[in-house]
Amino acid sequence: MGIVPNQAASLPENRPSRKWSSRAIIGITFVCIVSTLSIRFYAEPRLTIGKFVDQDLRSPKTLLATDIEATKQAQEQAKQQVVPIFRSNPEIDANSLKHLEELLRVGDNLRLSSGNLPYVDRKILSDEVQRYLRRVSDSVWEQLQDKAYRLANNPNNQASAIPVNKEQDISALAIIELSLYKLNAPSQDYQNLINKITEVRRAYAMTQEKVAQGPAMFRDRLLEMTNEQWENNKKLIRQSLVELQTSGIVIGLPDQMLQSRLTNLRNLPTNEEHRAMAIALLSSTVKPNLTIDYVGTTERAIKASESVQTQKIFIKTGDLIVKGGEKITERQFVILDELQMTQRQVNLIGLSLMAGSTAIAFGIFGYANRRWQYLLKVKLHIKDFCNLGIICTGNALATVLMAPHMLFFVPLASMGLIIGSFYSSRLALLITCLTSVLLGIAISADLVALMPVLIGTIIAAAITNRPLTRSHLAATGLLVAVIQAAVYIAIALIGGITPPILILLTALKYASGGMISAIVALGAIPYLEHISYALTPFRLAELANLDRPLLRRLVTETPGTFQHTLFVANLAEAAARELGADTTLVRTGTLYHDIGKTLKPEYFIENQMGQTNPHDILNDPWLSAKIVKDHVSGGIKLAQKYHLPEMLQAFIPEHQGTITISYFYCQAKTRSDYVIESEFRYAGPIPQSRETGIVMLADACEAALRSLGTETTLEAAKKLLMQIFKARWDDGQLQDCSLTWEDLDRIAPVFIKVWQERNHGRIKYPHLAEKLDPSGSALPEHLCTPKGLDTLTEQNTIPKKIALK
Repeated sequence: MGIVPNQAASLPENRPSRKWSSRAIIGITFVCIVSTLSIRFYAEPRLTIGKFVDQDLRSPKTLLATDIEATKQAQEQAKQQVVPIFRSNPEIDANSLKHLEELLRVGDNLRLSSGNLPYVDRKILSDEVQRYLRRVSDSVWEQLQDKAYRLANNPNNQASAIPVNKEQDISALAIIELSLYKLNAPSQDYQNLINKITEVRRAYAMTQEKVAQGPAMFRDRLLEMTNEQWENNKKLIRQSLVELQTSGIVIGLPDQMLQSRLTNLRNLPTNEEHRAMAIALLSSTVKPNLTIDYVGTTERAIKASESVQTQKIFIKTGDLIVKGGEKITERQFVILDELQMTQRQVNLIGLSLMAGSTAIAFGIFGYANRRWQYLLKVKLHIKDFCNLGIICTGNALATVLMAPHMLFFVPLASMGLIIGSFYSSRLALLITCLTSVLLGIAISADLVALMPVLIGTIIAAAITNRPLTRSHLAATGLLVAVIQAAVYIAIALIGGITPPILILLTALKYASGGMISAIVALGAIPYLEHISYALTPFRLAELANLDRPLLRRLVTETPGTFQHTLFVANLAEAAARELGADTTLVRTGTLYHDIGKTLKPEYFIENQMGQTNPHDILNDPWLSAKIVKDHVSGGIKLAQKYHLPEMLQAFIPEHQGTITISYFYCQAKTRSDYVIESEFRYAGPIPQSRETGIVMLADACEAALRSLGTETTLEAAKKLLMQIFKARWDDGQLQDCSLTWEDLDRIAPVFIKVWQERNHGRIKYPHLAEKLDPSGSALPEHLCTPKGLDTLTEQNTIPKKIALK
């Protein structure tokens, strides 16, 4: 069955418009690049920097000329004197407070396990005695009990309680307090006291082992505090941390200065041991929370630089500007140019050369786009031409404006990084090579200055093939920095005329250019993603986050559809990897393909959860088909409302293509002889890329694979999938997505492998699957009768979940 006539007719109508739009963008890009690269030809001076003069050049008049070197020195000095702007980081403050609370919680738990202090009433035993009784050995504890017992029975015998040294001082006090309590309290209460002390001693001994393995600041002080002291210390420590964070701590603050600030805090405990523990806790939790505001600091530095007045030099008539036989320096060139002695004129030959070279480069690119599309693995859209034009023109403009004296800082490698991230390394390599040739003509730089940048650019393009993480670009920038520096050093050493110190300094500048390229690429990609049709894997990963509004809605409002989506995503991603398609794009696009079902989730069987099927209540196949189709049109509206990129929007209509909603189509044919098939077909378009075609196949096979039983053979499973593939193939759904029958034959085993990994003993798929397309896109005519539909539904021959798709 072919494509619906109106769909087939609509495709050619868009092609002339697209063709003319592409030509217009290419033409504009051509003009921009030529005009940008030809800047130096518009008024090219014959006397340029570095050129030898054959005679003395003297000033023909008196002039207050610009001293470019003095001006640069003054501007640089103004930048260096700028005070950096710092910004507080609330997240770091919150983490520090959280860390402190975790440590304090550890202290609470340790104290609780040791029995706290006091563990008995202070009227019975003093705090010092309670501490002493917890830590003495078992033998001493037995002796203390015995002495207290004897003293209580013979109060007049005080000799045993007289202290003879410091250790016995507290020991005697313990004996006296125990004996007094024994004398004045009932015997049962005294025994309860002894039992309590024994229990606490056991807990204290066990806790000591935990404390020895815990934080160092707790080992000597924590268990000796009373409850009141501990609570007060916690309060003071929290206040101290807030005070410290409020005043701010800069990154790189020496430890000695930090310790000095800690010891001078106002809210620390007065007790020396408690104070030491508080300082140790703060030292382990406080983190630098002031970071340099580079944007604000840079703006301040730029303003300071711009505020510097241009330095002037007084030139009198007849003053020598350049001595004959010497090279013209930058300072001398500026003076000559102000005196209008540089002999500026239009270079027609240069303009013609640039226009011709650019035309040849565009011709090569056009040929590659038409003939090598499969090799480049890129299908460019109108917006992509615009994106490439902006990238190339921007890099060309940057190179022309900075060359030749600032060539090592040119972020030319960012072009390869950006194009490789959006499209492929092959396309990036082609464009960078063509652009490099044009730049060589435009800036007229010598080999030593140009070659390191060109080699770094080509390598950046060659190794950047749609990376999955931004760190890849950062690492590539570092690699480009090393390569550019190494190439320059090699060329300079071969030349043998540059001083070693100058070689090292210039190599560092080339290395800086490589790092700048990565920074420019990382900064420009988010903006260029809104211009181009393509998406980087970074952006796709962000859009695949389940916290995105649309996906969060899918998870919470349509849990059944979400589970279906995850299985389809696994199938499609595995198939895309097998065929070399864009796996990141496939997975992200699949997550959004059924987002329209969130509008009326109850009309799709996976979300009904055993509830009554609303389609049975409607009892109107035309209306039911319209509701089912609306999940596509509604999904597109949702995607547009939430500004989903066009490349992902394409998955919503194309995963259904123009297939027939066969269940309701057959139901309608049983009720009327005048049924228009197009009313029961999706509006399309059919898949326009390999990625959307893969998702269509995965979506069609998902329900069938879930229904296969564990005893199903691999041959039977593959036969079932190939029947579904053939139904889509015969229906003309795959004719525009460049998938071949060989590709489908490779996909089937992949789908089966994913099913095997996910299979949990599903109900075996009915035997009717051997006779018809289980996806429901092509039901046999003999089933489009009341009796046939009864067979499909009452006997559960085909699940409604499949039929309603």
